[in-house]
Amino acid sequence: MKRFACLSLILLLVNVAPLSSVAESPTIPRILLDTDMATDCDDAGALGVLHALADNGECEILATVVSSLNPTASAAVETINTYYHRPGLPVGAVRGSGAKVTSRFTDRLASAFPHHFHEGVEVPDALLVYRDILEQQADHSVTIVTVGYLTNLRNLMQMPTSEGHLSGIDLIQAKVKKWVCMGGNFIGQPAVDDLKLDNVNFRRDAASAFEVIRHWPVKVDFAGREVCSIPSGLEAGAVLVGTPAGNPVRMAYESYFGGPGRSRHVADLVTVLYAVRGLRDYWDISEAGWMDIAPDCSFTWKSDPAGKQAYLLKKQINDQPNDDTIEKTLDELLIREPRSKGR
Repeated sequence: MKRFACLSLILLLVNVAPLSSVAESPTIPRILLDTDMATDCDDAGALGVLHALADNGECEILATVVSSLNPTASAAVETINTYYHRPGLPVGAVRGSGAKVTSRFTDRLASAFPHHFHEGVEVPDALLVYRDILEQQADHSVTIVTVGYLTNLRNLMQMPTSEGHLSGIDLIQAKVKKWVCMGGNFIGQPAVDDLKLDNVNFRRDAASAFEVIRHWPVKVDFAGREVCSIPSGLEAGAVLVGTPAGNPVRMAYESYFGGPGRSRHVADLVTVLYAVRGLRDYWDISEAGWMDIAPDCSFTWKSDPAGKQAYLLKKQINDQPNDDTIEKTLDELLIREPRSKGR
């Protein structure tokens, strides 16, 4: 009888174990998010979705870095991190050359919420954030997610060996499990991107995109515009009107549209969702290959069983794309209230 009582107690403890014990599991994705946080409100939406997934215990957020030279982008990132009760997350910003773009929402977030990055306060160098975070992780454990320009990844790949530190390439090979990248248009068979649909994540810093995509040493999966941006048809975000007025993600959408927030394409949100949850019943994925990219960032896809690259495909359910399920999933994550204490 005592044995059954002990077993019952063990099962009870397992069932009521705090979510933090799940979050510490080595099997959940460990995410380093690299966002331009300026071009479009979906950057803010993607960061909100990532926090909601972390609140679920589905991933751990290691750091949030910025790839644009927009002066208030880092402040916008920190306001969202703080709203989700993770004010201590490392934040970094690109140094040197890169894409400087205006934003419809970052200034408002920076002025509406407290943050550390006031005028005259230097944001930490994203390259050093990458180095310090990666060095602390187990081998082949980190998923890098880019929803912006590839400037920081170029800087990381070019980082030389220094005393006590691996080179950037060696660090990537040692610590990174996978890179998930929002970018490209994979149209036709074989897929070709002639830039008619645009491709700002690559094109605005074309030199970085060209170098990184040609020489990235580990696995990369691309979320192309045709599955999550224009012309995919997928949208989310109007539901944010039901969240508190002090939600910076809601404020980003309202500022972007210059009035009540509306739904917007889900390019960056999908990229984050895939990085954390994988294919599930949301998407299919191409056969392995590699992007034969030109300096202007147009490309042709080359199938190759030995290739380390692939791209997402819309999943057909009863001969129809599974768009409604993805939109509903993202909207549910966008309106999720932050947990009382983030992890």
